[in-house]
Amino acid sequence: KFFLRSKMYNNKSVLAKNNKGKSIIKKLFNKINKNSKKFISNKQLAQDKYRAISDFISGMTDRYAIKLYNNIK
Repeated sequence: KFFLRSKMYNNKSVLAKNNKGKSIIKKLFNKINKNSKKFISNKQLAQDKYRAISDFISGMTDRYAIKLYNNIK
């Protein structure tokens, strides 16, 4: 079983998509961090800004994250 799983994660196509997803998330985090009040309430930001941004991004669907990324890049 391990051999089969490791082949999947070493597949170039899978790795490329995974790396693109990581890049989008990092860039979204940085963009939202610069203008966080546009996306997140002041109450959430006051408690823990980085947690609020992380929670906001983690609640996104892949499709929404890609669309937002394309609109704010």
